[in-house]
Amino acid sequence: MPVEKTLKEADQSKVFPFAFPTEKKKEKIVVVGAGISGLSSAYALKKAGHDVHIIAKDISPNLVSNRAAAFWFPYHIRNDERGIKWCKKSYSAYKQFADDPETGVSMKQLKKVVRHGVQEEELTWFSFMPEGSYRIMARPELDKNYSTGYDVQVPLIETQIFLPWLMSELKKMDVEIEKREINSFHEIDADLIINCTALGSRELCNDKEVFPIRGQVALLSPKDIPFIFLDNELPLYIVPRKDAIIVGGTFEENIYDAVCEPETLDKILANAYNVFPELKDQKVIGNWAGLRPFRQLVRVEREGNIIHNYGHGGSGYTLSWGCAEEVGRLVGEGMK
Repeated sequence: MPVEKTLKEADQSKVFPFAFPTEKKKEKIVVVGAGISGLSSAYALKKAGHDVHIIAKDISPNLVSNRAAAFWFPYHIRNDERGIKWCKKSYSAYKQFADDPETGVSMKQLKKVVRHGVQEEELTWFSFMPEGSYRIMARPELDKNYSTGYDVQVPLIETQIFLPWLMSELKKMDVEIEKREINSFHEIDADLIINCTALGSRELCNDKEVFPIRGQVALLSPKDIPFIFLDNELPLYIVPRKDAIIVGGTFEENIYDAVCEPETLDKILANAYNVFPELKDQKVIGNWAGLRPFRQLVRVEREGNIIHNYGHGGSGYTLSWGCAEEVGRLVGEGMK
């Protein structure tokens, strides 16, 4: 009898279309960092037949990637046209992951709204959306408080499920994940290094163009809500997951303390209760703060035997598989 294939293995080439290396040119590749950028790069490179090893200071669940609301949407990338391809690639990958319930990925309705009297952000985000993934809502569909609304289909990545699943898949493929802090790339014995150290690149690469943007969120007890809610201008997002309802958030530049402030959380919850009063019935079960690694231009490029992949800001999940594909392309170019 045929062996049952996981994650639609027959379709893997559609998601990870990288050339397989020849045995003669096979190199030892070390990925530094085990957030979503590092894990997706390692996964894609391993699927392409490379010898891959991961070194990381921290691993799930002690990562900024674990504290992300993690629904696909193009944040902090709209000034970079490279992101159009990367975003769409990631959307396609997550849509395929959603076929397997064990991944913790699902396709979800996102309601993005604009309040009366508020200047809407530039509609550059349309360019990053896959065809057929959104529509403008009709007036009768909107609450009286909103002038405009968008009905968007997006992947929701439940980080508490997806990251352990991805790490498990890597271990099944004999990718070792070594928990170790490095202070210099010279400490690593490898033919090629993939740098996915996020904010760590400020010191490792002396790159002061990458800086933190703190996000704070409150966690409410779980409730079956059929959609994600987003008001970018407030800002407010409400993300229903199996373990909690994530209510956010903030955009605090150059704040280096990953701590929550009670007064900020109170304001976030007040905004949420004003829009959805029924959320007052949910118990506050926790809070998170995370430092997003923002850079005006995401750095995905080769520098000697190092390929950099960092600076994704609040679009780490949204860009992850597209940037992983770009990393694979740069690896392949170096082997020609």
